[in-house]
Amino acid sequence: MKRILVTICSALLMSVAGSVWAQASGAGEVEEKNIPIKVTEVAPGLFFQYHHEESNNAWLVTDAGVLVIDTRQHPRRAEELLAAIRKTTDKPIRWVVNTHAHGDHYFGNSVFKREGATFIAHNDTAGMMKSLYGLEQKRRQGYFRQRSFDPKEVTLVLPDVTFDSNLTLNLGGRTVELLYMGAGQNPGDTFVRFPKEKVIFAGGPFSKNSWPNPSFTPSMTGWVDILRKLTVMDVDIYLGGHGDIGAKADVLHEAKMLEDFDRGMRDAVAKGMSRDDIIKNVKFEQYRDVRNYYRMNLFISSYYHFLTKGRAENAYP
Repeated sequence: MKRILVTICSALLMSVAGSVWAQASGAGEVEEKNIPIKVTEVAPGLFFQYHHEESNNAWLVTDAGVLVIDTRQHPRRAEELLAAIRKTTDKPIRWVVNTHAHGDHYFGNSVFKREGATFIAHNDTAGMMKSLYGLEQKRRQGYFRQRSFDPKEVTLVLPDVTFDSNLTLNLGGRTVELLYMGAGQNPGDTFVRFPKEKVIFAGGPFSKNSWPNPSFTPSMTGWVDILRKLTVMDVDIYLGGHGDIGAKADVLHEAKMLEDFDRGMRDAVAKGMSRDDIIKNVKFEQYRDVRNYYRMNLFISSYYHFLTKGRAENAYP
């Protein structure tokens, strides 16, 4: 009898957990597995920090100083990133690249500003950082409460240098290419390519085995096209804004996932289904094991807005 009760209780808990999993709030609470943060030297002097629960970073150590890619979601997290960098080098932080304008990738900028870094971003990323800062703060409040982080500690630090298309940096004998291939997940999406090392940091558009937020994209088709173009580059290692180290197959997997999402959403809208009906009945369960799936209700809601209004929910400009 006791065993039956335990089984029933476990089933009820799984049912409740499943419904919560599919009904995330829009305030950024994190419900991912707590996997220890891992730092990998993917090429000589080029380090990748993988944080499964939150967002990723990379840094390049050169003779002239350190280039950092993205700065995490709060100054306290940025201090942790700086401490991780200091375990690999004592060279000064010279440059920071903000790959896109989601707060979990740039709300730590103030820590690196204090270190004297010069900030670089695409023009559209800079514009989004400024115009959508209030939205990004709102989208992080649940996360801040969850971690007991004071949102007032976050200050807006905008780029010092912006670019329109591509920008090549020569830093202490190392070549770094900042590439803009058009709007993917976001206007301004910047890819940081290390040509000699055959490594690319893909920021917002690519994350290995992780559902991306579609609420900013002006074109899902354009986004998928960019992912496919990435796979024909002379690149072996793909570093995403979320998820672990990837390869070409992982980029193609995300492209297919986005195509399936787009097709499924378009079919549902064509049938006259409401947003709530789609959230309830079209769950894309073939991808339920992908990181961030618990936010599927938000992704469906955002893309429903795009398909019915003809404009991204969080459009820029």
